[in-house]
Amino acid sequence: MVRTASEETGPSGESDSSAENPAAGGAGTIDEFLPRLVREGFSGVLRADGGPGGALWVRNGLVVAATTPAAPGPESLLLRSGRVSEQDWTEAYAVGAPAGRLAAELAARGAIGTAGLEAVCLAATFDAVFAMALYGVESCRVEPAGADDRLPLLPVLPGIEVGRLLRETTRRMTLLAAWRRLGLSVRVRPVPVAVPAPTLLGTDRIRRAVLERANGRRTPRDLAFVLGKGLFAVMSEVARMAEEGVLDLGAPGRAAGDPAPEPEADGQIPDTPSGLPRRRPGTSRINEVLAAAGGGPITSRPLLALRSLPPQWAGDAGPAGE
Repeated sequence: MVRTASEETGPSGESDSSAENPAAGGAGTIDEFLPRLVREGFSGVLRADGGPGGALWVRNGLVVAATTPAAPGPESLLLRSGRVSEQDWTEAYAVGAPAGRLAAELAARGAIGTAGLEAVCLAATFDAVFAMALYGVESCRVEPAGADDRLPLLPVLPGIEVGRLLRETTRRMTLLAAWRRLGLSVRVRPVPVAVPAPTLLGTDRIRRAVLERANGRRTPRDLAFVLGKGLFAVMSEVARMAEEGVLDLGAPGRAAGDPAPEPEADGQIPDTPSGLPRRRPGTSRINEVLAAAGGGPITSRPLLALRSLPPQWAGDAGPAGE
């Protein structure tokens, strides 16, 4: 059971200072810590521990960036999607990154417009928080900013209001409940029901891209990294095509917290060695054996969804994109 910051006590039984002051550190979940950091006008990093966890950068109580191995960050969204060329990125990075001016360099070189870059960074931040909630957060800890600390290279400035961020994450998690009735989760490895025909692919770019790369080996997370699209956008499209009968969601793949295979240079996920059968989790039926013996099933780390929000945050707001 995860202890929240309000439940932390010191050796004497009195409340730990971390419970009263989130900047001092402690355990808890994202939706517990963020509102308190806003009230404190906190600047620093909120690290989420879980499978695989992630980090949120906060500046004066506003979230300016969020990253997690579970979803593509701004760099992947820009490069994998082809929005920015490898050459433009390399040149802008060499000049701008050391001085914390990567965004300005990309815009100055005409690699991408300022508005387009801001949209990508905003989408990546919302997507990262959604992915952390989706995969599960066990606890959080805060690290106040030091004098020499720097923000990520592509932040959202001046920042995102916490209420907006939590409302959008809650909206996405609500949609996830409907997707689960279709059998969609982060573990499935979808495959087209038949070889995609030109009429099946249509003109929708993300639909075409998902159908062309959904090969029964890639999870939604894998597809998101290969395509340079947000995890939420990919899962939304997979859910739509599954409901239409275009995609078969197939058997679940690895557990949510397990490391994923990284795409190769050509964007392909490596196959197993030639001639060897691909083992699917669950084929050993170990969970059924344990259940019959009175034990519980082997599971990944628990998913802690966001709880109800304060009344002043009720409403519907958030980016419509990735």
